[in-house]
Amino acid sequence: MAQVGKKRNSGCPSQKPGGAPPSHPHLRACGPGTVYIGFPDGASSLKLEDPRLPFMMARPSVTEDATEAERPFVYLTPRPGTILMWESWLRHEVPTNQAKSDRISISFNYA
Repeated sequence: MAQVGKKRNSGCPSQKPGGAPPSHPHLRACGPGTVYIGFPDGASSLKLEDPRLPFMMARPSVTEDATEAERPFVYLTPRPGTILMWESWLRHEVPTNQAKSDRISISFNYA
C-alpha cells in the first residue's frame, strides 16, 4: 500500500496574552495545519495572506464593502476542536493575542 504522506514535525505552541508569531510559510511541507485546543474569547484569528499580494504594487485601494476575494487578508476564527490545513506556500500569522489566557494549538507539517 502506498504511503500518502508522513508527519514531518509538530509542535504545541501556546500563545500567551500579548504573544504573536511572525508571518511565515511552511516551506518543504505539502500539508501544514493546526488543531485548536484552547481558543479563549478575545484570542486572535488566523490571518492568511493573499498570495498575489507581492505582485499587486499598483492595485486599487480596498473599500470597506470589498468582498473577501478582493481583500489582501482573510481571517479565520477557529473554535476548540477545529482542524485547519492549507498549502505550504501560503503565508500566515496570528496577530497579537488579546485574550486574558493562553491560545493553545497543535501545529503540524506533512512532508
